Amino acid sequence: MELMVRNQDNRAARKQDGLTIIELMIAMVVLAIGILASMSLVIMAINGNFRSKQQSNSVALAQMATEKIMSIPAWTSTTLTIADCTGATHNVSTAIGGAILNSSGDVDYTQATVTNYYMAWTDCGTANRQMTYDVRWRIDNLTTYTHLLTVSARLNTVSTGGLSGAVFGPVVTIKTVIGQGT
Repeated sequence: MELMVRNQDNRAARKQDGLTIIELMIAMVVLAIGILASMSLVIMAINGNFRSKQQSNSVALAQMATEKIMSIPAWTSTTLTIADCTGATHNVSTAIGGAILNSSGDVDYTQATVTNYYMAWTDCGTANRQMTYDVRWRIDNLTTYTHLLTVSARLNTVSTGGLSGAVFGPVVTIKTVIGQGT
């Protein structure tokens, strides 16, 4: 009787020898697919962060141009001068006129730039990285003492060291009424 019990234990042990090579390969393929899928999500998140940062910078530049233009009374036509981080100066006209608008009332970036209503603003970053933004504006007359100001900005190029290239940057537009009390 004792001999028979040992035989049954050995047969059960032999049936559970471990993983076969095919089972191991299937497990590795499933694991590889999972890792690749998660890596694509990480890459998409990095791209989303870059785009959000550049859009935030575009908003800040459009806001800065809006504030500079709003600092001049609406009934005067003055040209301001501002400098970016490279020391390049840009003339900012506060007179009626400016960039061409499209049918939705936003600045049309397919049209040529208008002198004194355009800045190629350079934003300096770390490790010799520079981003150039295309900032344009238009001032329309509403009344003698008020104007409609439309300012748009978008990322144009990115350069790091000796490398540079054009990139897609979403357009950010700020519209405001200026004058009457300024």
